[in-house]
Amino acid sequence: MKTKLFDTKEKIDSALAAFKMLVIQPGWKLLEKIVNANIEIVSEQILDGLENETPESINRLRDKLRVYKDVRNTPRDMIDKFESKENEIPEVDPFDTVESLKKARGQVNTDS
Repeated sequence: MKTKLFDTKEKIDSALAAFKMLVIQPGWKLLEKIVNANIEIVSEQILDGLENETPESINRLRDKLRVYKDVRNTPRDMIDKFESKENEIPEVDPFDTVESLKKARGQVNTDS
């Protein structure tokens, strides 16, 4: 993420612990059941069609389905992301540096 939510090792460690605790909580498990039920309903609506169906209404259902899945998967996705990077601090600068461009292009630094 390109925010200050996870810009230090301490913040990442804290978030990782919080997400791990969240996914075992009874409230989260109930929320998952509700979201899974909503996913089933929206999936059936997409497959079976709607009365007065339009391309826009189907796109809205697809958007809802995507959001439901994102919400349901966010804690586990974040756990996986943080554990796979071994708490590496995310790069927040979206622009390449001159050095990173040279390295990517295989150019040698001749300034030294």
